[in-house]
Amino acid sequence: MTDNTNQNQGRKPDLFIHVKVQDGRSDRIGSRIGVAFHHKDGTGLNIILDAMPIPVDGRIELVGFPPKE
Repeated sequence: MTDNTNQNQGRKPDLFIHVKVQDGRSDRIGSRIGVAFHHKDGTGLNIILDAMPIPVDGRIELVGFPPKE
């Protein structure tokens, strides 16, 4: 397996990754915890997380937003 981190150095992220959290009444978008880069062939993403979200009922829901220009 190649080290994809080196391939992404110097590139702007395609998405900012946030975690969706439950606050007891509804879901809300939480803190930004990482970035994502599209694969060159367009079939997937490299996601680099600065924090690991805690699963709720075995589930982690991530939300991606494109960077503002």
